[in-house]
Amino acid sequence: MNDVIERRIRFLLDAAKHEIKKDQVVTYAMRVLSNHATIGKDAGSAEIKKQNKTISEGAKKLLHSVDLTTYCQNTINEHPKPIQLTWEWLRDHADTLSIEEVWNEFSNNPMVTVTKDEDNMIKASGQNSIGDMQSRYTDLGITLVTLPETPLEYHKKSRNKS
Repeated sequence: MNDVIERRIRFLLDAAKHEIKKDQVVTYAMRVLSNHATIGKDAGSAEIKKQNKTISEGAKKLLHSVDLTTYCQNTINEHPKPIQLTWEWLRDHADTLSIEEVWNEFSNNPMVTVTKDEDNMIKASGQNSIGDMQSRYTDLGITLVTLPETPLEYHKKSRNKS
């Protein structure tokens, strides 16, 4: 954990102690921490998709059948533990949580990349801001895998073979 992450967590803990609603600043701080937990740095959506090794089987099939731009256009970075639930956890425990415990929460719940169709299934099941790994993925038939290399590395290798 670096100084940037520690500062963001201190900010979140302070906000959780004093604010009931999650505003845009809190949301962005949580997203930045999620980005760091997922790929080790802050980045935009497409870059996270190119670097994230944890994807659904559907996203893996897509990755192997299209170019990287199309892959990025047809996938979504999904929070297995919705940001709203993490915020509620922070608010409920802000007075007792350590910086390390908060970082572990983000690290233990990194984003996954799913297809847009899978994301629509999650939303259609009513779990846009609720649920857990079991209800959001397993129960909906979405299987997650960890790739041996990033999608970007995969595409670089496949281009070199051509």
